[in-house]
Amino acid sequence: MFDGRYRAILADTDESRSIHYQLRYQVYCLEKRFEPVGRFVDRMEIDAFDGHSVHFLIQHKATGRWVGTARLVIDEPDRLPMTRIADFSLQDYDVHGRSFAELSRLSILKSFRRGSQQQVVSEPEVLLGLIRAVKDYSEQTDIDYWLFLCRRSIMRVVGNLGMQMDVIGEPCEHRGIRMPYLATLASAFNGIAHRSAPVHAMFSRKNTLVPYSYLARSATLAACA
Repeated sequence: MFDGRYRAILADTDESRSIHYQLRYQVYCLEKRFEPVGRFVDRMEIDAFDGHSVHFLIQHKATGRWVGTARLVIDEPDRLPMTRIADFSLQDYDVHGRSFAELSRLSILKSFRRGSQQQVVSEPEVLLGLIRAVKDYSEQTDIDYWLFLCRRSIMRVVGNLGMQMDVIGEPCEHRGIRMPYLATLASAFNGIAHRSAPVHAMFSRKNTLVPYSYLARSATLAACA
């Protein structure tokens, strides 16, 4: 599956975060036209929340191409980006002393999305790789809950694979109809084992998230050898 063709990267340097923003620009501004092209003169799609976010990349191993991004905005629930767009409630959850992050900017380059003539692998595989990367980081840093705003079609994909994501509000209009969801990290992925053995095996692997700084250092050492 995913690990034979891709690697998940933690964008922990200025260089890798620039790659992340450039890929977002390609997807959000040029391909999907979600954001005006002229707003980002440096061709990097970036906003006020990126300063307190963690950034992720997916790289296609055979070509070295960067094909997917995700980010975690870490903050109190009432200060996360989706509060500007959606109404939601956390009254049914134990939120006292818990750590929250919003999962956003899940983007996959057009040539790696479903239906493209240049398609290398289906979009769900890259999507799962992004989710696993963010899950690994969240477990390492004790994040308890994810909040996110997305299309029902994405939730059908992850739901069919056994991931538990709870609807916490009403649909809203944001680049199409989207729903606010919450995932409890302690239990959200427990159902995978009963629905998909390959996906369960993929999500059972540990230490799969590679810091970009490690990759860059390894490349430098190899060049000097």
